[in-house]
Amino acid sequence: MLTLLTALLLAPLATLHAADVARERGRPLIGVQRWDMYSGAGYTQEQELGYLPGKEAFLKPAEWHNRVPFFCRLTKDVSWVKHPAEAGPLWFNYPFSQELLQKTMDQEIRYAYDAGIDFFIYHGPVARLTDVSGWSLLRNLHAQISSQIPEARKVHFVWALYGEHEAMKYTRSRVAAMMDETMEYIKLPNWQKVMDARPLVMVFRPENFKKQLENATGEQQMTGTEFVDYIRTRVKAAGLKNPYVVGMAISAGFQQAAAYKKWGYDAFMDYDGSYGGKVAERDHGPTYAEATDSIINTFEKQFSGKGLPYIPPFSSMQYCFPRSIDKDHKPVTTRYHYQWPKQGDLAARIKAVDYVASHPKECEAQVFSMYSWNECSEGGGLIPTMGKPPEYKPDTTWLDEVAGVLAAWKYPQVTSQSKASPPKGTVSVTK
Repeated sequence: MLTLLTALLLAPLATLHAADVARERGRPLIGVQRWDMYSGAGYTQEQELGYLPGKEAFLKPAEWHNRVPFFCRLTKDVSWVKHPAEAGPLWFNYPFSQELLQKTMDQEIRYAYDAGIDFFIYHGPVARLTDVSGWSLLRNLHAQISSQIPEARKVHFVWALYGEHEAMKYTRSRVAAMMDETMEYIKLPNWQKVMDARPLVMVFRPENFKKQLENATGEQQMTGTEFVDYIRTRVKAAGLKNPYVVGMAISAGFQQAAAYKKWGYDAFMDYDGSYGGKVAERDHGPTYAEATDSIINTFEKQFSGKGLPYIPPFSSMQYCFPRSIDKDHKPVTTRYHYQWPKQGDLAARIKAVDYVASHPKECEAQVFSMYSWNECSEGGGLIPTMGKPPEYKPDTTWLDEVAGVLAAWKYPQVTSQSKASPPKGTVSVTK
């Protein structure tokens, strides 16, 4: 099995080493959001690929096979596996193999490093607070930590503290357990740092943490401010610098900026930030280029002036029609979206890295995020996709555009807000 997948695991981009040259110029850092539903473990076999029955199987229809990650295969071409009778048309890593997951994750790291991506933003509840199914979302993170390839020391990561669901039922004790596990990651050398080695700590949906903690009883209660203070105390107690704590909304984080500032966050951001779309029939939304203009306009008019710095979000795509099915699994043709990019559109959007460099006060961490690396059904991803059989050469179209821009980037010309050279201490690169 592993021999048959050798080709897809040995396909670095042409921009190898150019990424490091650009990093040394002091360009802003780029972090990409991850949602790891492709490990092959547990319910990941059901939700996205639909190899096993039981959940939505978003990418199962043939029209979406060009969106699946590079390591997948058509089931009919996987002769070395005895497939279940009900197996769907797309396969990856069934039965589960940790060795195969490690090899594919190593190649994801190579792709990201070669393109100039600085760090991954992982999501999901920490294992100590969930049942066995929650562990599946940690597998790719642990594969990155376990990786022995040289690039694994250069692509950094963060694990966003997960406040997505009320089912987490956070209390003071459960926050302590969450931080016990999180600190094991933060102390690792390739946890992303900003602004003179401050650990970057992202908190996904702070309002949910606050609500659950204030609803706890007795000594288990915490306020939103106490929660942020506790994070800082734990990180500094480990001998690390005061963390740069960022409140992350799903979208429209600027609406929460005042609250985040009150609770003690250093900055705010979005998970997706898919501005510029509208609710419309499929492919009748704004063009990708129009949405890019709208994103910058949103930063200028909505993000700025909130009295709190921010990490700008740049969505790679916003085209969630693979997930547009109703309760009867019939297609829904009207959704919020903008159109799929044309060649060069994503490169033009990535050039918005200039916006970050030109706003060193409001973007003080000199970081921007992208949704996403592998939200392949929900919106679109940068991860190379499965090529056409029988060669299955990975399609790197979108990542190539990112790589080209980041490799050629130079600090922008001086403007009223920018500086002639990068702000000191904003970029942390491990060589």
